[in-house]
Amino acid sequence: MANERNALTDDELIGNFVRGDALAFEELVLRYKNSLYQYILVMTGDEGAAGDVFQEVFLSVYKSAQKYQPQGKFKAWLFRLARNRVLNYFRDKDPLFSLDQTDEEGKEPLHEILPSGEELPLQTLERAELAEEIRKAALALPPKQREMVYLRQYMSFKDIAQTLDLPLGTVLATSHRAIKKMQAMLLKNREVVYETVR
Repeated sequence: MANERNALTDDELIGNFVRGDALAFEELVLRYKNSLYQYILVMTGDEGAAGDVFQEVFLSVYKSAQKYQPQGKFKAWLFRLARNRVLNYFRDKDPLFSLDQTDEEGKEPLHEILPSGEELPLQTLERAELAEEIRKAALALPPKQREMVYLRQYMSFKDIAQTLDLPLGTVLATSHRAIKKMQAMLLKNREVVYETVR
């Protein structure tokens, strides 16, 4: 039965849950627990807050499942719920928080914001070091760009545009700027390391 649920679409699972199949809801949680939690953690930067927000999001899904309109857009709906909860978290944390604040470059308002075969041990270490460098570079991005980089690991640009309610062109441009900025940071870090070991 568990294997049958694995084969169901998100819309089929939420439909089954509305009709009384509690295990269908569990399957949805399992399906998105890693990607959604990581998204929330990247946006809040706080493990405790990320856990709380994650629970709030799925509690909201649980309560509003009957209102969901099955159109194959569950992932976008779920991440939009998470994004709204993250924005609420920042509002609660900072009463002066405003969606009209600009990003770190002073450009765009935050209301438009908010990643075969066995390897040799040395290759594994190098891959882990590179992954850590990439993670640090992503965390150094302005929130809007960081969000785009993270969501791109799990969604198409079209789905990101839908999730964030932004034009596709805006998503593409922001993602491009984020990647260029990360590339520059990674190159600079490598040059610093090279100068240090020379």
